[in-house]
Amino acid sequence: MINILAVENDQQTASMIYSALSQREKYHLAVVESGYTALEAIAQKQFNIIIIDRDLSYMNGAKTAEKIRERLGDENPPFVITAPFFTHDDVEEFLPFGVFDFWERPVSIQRIRLTVDMIAKSWRSKRDNLVNYREFLDRNGKDTERI
Repeated sequence: MINILAVENDQQTASMIYSALSQREKYHLAVVESGYTALEAIAQKQFNIIIIDRDLSYMNGAKTAEKIRERLGDENPPFVITAPFFTHDDVEEFLPFGVFDFWERPVSIQRIRLTVDMIAKSWRSKRDNLVNYREFLDRNGKDTERI
């Protein structure tokens, strides 16, 4: 069973994540709307993947990822970050926390399932996120030689 925590205050995205993952037998999905609630959830259960909205209220997505990382240390599961768009600075801010992918909204059910399945099959460490970072830079015409 793959335990997934979605920290999402965008109702449309939360609904898409729920539609993509809730009816599948191999996933257990918990959806919360704030970083504070996410911190409570990780204290009670171990999650294999955490999906975080960059634009959370009160405690934003980066702060939520940072707090989760502090609490879980090296046992930190991979993050997937959602937002309407991402800048190079957004990616740089989240990368140290162990981000596997960035989903620009609206995200499709197929993309959600594919990403979750990829993480479940191949995630080993925070270094795995560098492949996705290079892909992000390539899509946005950035220089990848420095990585």
